[in-house]
Formats: sequence, structure tokens, C-alpha cells
Amino acid sequence: MTNNFFYIAQYFTPEPYLKDIQFIKDIKEKGWNPVVITSFPNYPKGIIYPGYKNKIFAEEMMDGIRLIRVYTYADHSLSTFKRALNYFIFGLFASLAILKYGKKESFYYILQSSPFVVFCAWIVNLFKSNSKTLLDIQDVFPENIRVSGYMKSKWMIDLLDFSLNNFYYKSFDLFVTVSESFRNIVSKKNVSLERILTLYNWSMVEKDPSSEISSYYYENDGMNIVYAGNIGVHQGLSKLYSGMLNVITKNPRIHFHFFGDGTDYDVLRNLVGTNKNIILHGRVSSSEIGKYLEAANILFLHLIKDPIYECIIPSKLQAYIEVGKPILGGLEGEARGLITENYLGEVFEPENITAFEKATLKLTSLESVNIAEIKQRSVNLYVEKFSRKAGINRLEKFIRNNV
Repeated sequence: MTNNFFYIAQYFTPEPYLKDIQFIKDIKEKGWNPVVITSFPNYPKGIIYPGYKNKIFAEEMMDGIRLIRVYTYADHSLSTFKRALNYFIFGLFASLAILKYGKKESFYYILQSSPFVVFCAWIVNLFKSNSKTLLDIQDVFPENIRVSGYMKSKWMIDLLDFSLNNFYYKSFDLFVTVSESFRNIVSKKNVSLERILTLYNWSMVEKDPSSEISSYYYENDGMNIVYAGNIGVHQGLSKLYSGMLNVITKNPRIHFHFFGDGTDYDVLRNLVGTNKNIILHGRVSSSEIGKYLEAANILFLHLIKDPIYECIIPSKLQAYIEVGKPILGGLEGEARGLITENYLGEVFEPENITAFEKATLKLTSLESVNIAEIKQRSVNLYVEKFSRKAGINRLEKFIRNNV
């Protein structure tokens, strides 16, 4: 096989997404010749960014990497039909781009934004001989669809489950999952474990050792608990609002800061009102978020209570571990274990208000020596297990061993 490498992803730079232009540059440094097939940037608002004009196909160069953007139906609303159409259009036009621009004897790395990316695998299998496909699974379908609530009909989900297990996964050669739990789930879909690599997500705001993060201080002399990331139905932050009020009542020096937006943002904003101890900053750029994390006393994350979330390691957890501050986590399963087994902070049962209050107050009472120990354990864990460098090396070895 040649070193032709096609990366197919619905979201890509300049959108805030983990596997970005730097990921592709890292792939290029490993000896591959990468080409990116992606949408016109529109995440998270569902509006195509200024400077881009929607077309069937458009080519551009970014940091020496060739990008092919395909026609985009931009929509990130709660409408099931519109969101499905958004994903369907990308799957269709990305597969047409592979037909037009793809090459034989190539490696096709396909990031799973929806089940419709299977169109891309079908085109490769039919028209690009001696090529291999890899599916990068960030969320396992249909489990994720059931949790999101975008599809409520049980018979439709059951039908989708049957189709995925018997036709979808068989269309790909290799797989990447973001946790060992996901790897085990995928292996039960008629996929051998040898064809699946667990590739932990690295931090989206991974620090450049040669650069300095601008200093920043919150406008209070209290304890600042910071959440950074999507504020959607999966995170369920509004469910913890009464707990936040109770914590603030018991310790008025505690301030909660939220950076990000999403489908639950307006719900949380309406609950918060004019409360000065709960501040919603909105979305900030990935280049800016680092200084807000570094200025925090505690870093906070939460996922709603559902069996599928026992298998997920949120990418923000890796970002928090890299920063090295105590972590307050409303999590279950593998992600919870990472915090408890490495003594990185306090965890609580998701959606449990009493447990949330107890864990928060306990974490805010830590001594400076305990905080320093957490910092050191976090740094060691990140370098060894979650860093971009460690991930790229594992991925490249896995691909080379299977092409």
C-alpha cells in the first residue's frame, strides 16, 4: 500500500474539534500523504463561517495540507429530521468526494459523526481497490442515539441496532475507540478485538512546552470551580442547579464558572438569572480556554445518569488532567475510575444533588500539599497515557501493523 492517507471528518479546523489540523500534520510527519475531506465549517451554531461559500466541492490548502470541503446542510437544532439531514448530506457528499478525489491503494480514516459515514466505506470497498478503512468511534451507535433523545421510537432504534450490528460495522476494516469499555461494546458487534485500538482522546488545549499561557485571575478572592465544554443534554448541568445554590449558601466564597454553549445553555441561564456566584461566560476559543482552566481552583465535569456513560471518557477529562487541578466529577464507570484510582479529586453519583454538594465542599477544603500532589500525579498520568504524542505513536503503529 502507498502512503496515501484520506481523513474524512464532518467537523474540522477552524471548528473546535479534537482531531484537527495539528492531528493531520502529525500524521504527515509519520510519512503519510494526507488529504482531508470535510464540511464547510458551521459548528456549533449551524451557520457557515464567514469567508466560506457553500459549494458542491471546494479545495483549499491549510498549513500545507490539502482540504476538500463538500456541500453542507448546516443545522445543529433539536429537530430530529434536520439533524438527520445534516448528517445524511455529509455522508452522501463525502462519499462522492472519495469517488472523485480518492485514490486506490490508500488508507481511509473515517471519523464517525453519524451512521451515514458508512457511505464512505461502501465507496472505498466498491471503487478503491487495495485500500483499507478505519472507523474512529467517539460514540457507539445506536446507544448514543437512544440516550440523546433525538430518536424516540423504540422500534426504529431496534431496527437501527439490527442494521448496524449486521451491516454497518462489517463495512470497515479497522476501528478506533476512545475507551476500553467502548472497545468491548464494539467487539460484541461481530468485530474481533485485534481490529480495535483504544485511543484515548488527548486534550484539545494541550499546552505547547515552548509557549507561555497568559496569566489570568478571576475577579474574586474565593474558590473558583470551572466547567469548560459543551453544555448540552448529555452533560445535564441544569440538573445540578439546586445543588450549586446549596453549596454557595454554605460557602459564599465558592463561584461556579461555565465556559461553552449547547442545547442546555439557555435552560441553565434562565435558572441562574442574576446570581453573581454562577457565571456563564459563553463559548470561548480553544486558544483562550487554557488560561481560564489554569486560573481555576477546581475543574468540574458531569454526565447524566445512563449505562452508556459508564463507557465514555469525556475529552474534557483529559484536558483537566493535563492542567493538573483537582477534579470534581459526576461520572460513572471508566472515567470515574481514572479519577479515583489516580487520586485526582472527588467523584459523585451523576444527578445526585446531595452527593454533589458533599464532594464539592470536601474538595474545596483541600490543603495546599494535597493540591500539589494531585498536580504531580496528573502530569505523570497525562504524559504516559493521554498526550497527543503518545496517542499518535500508538495509532501509527496500529495502522502500519494492519495495512
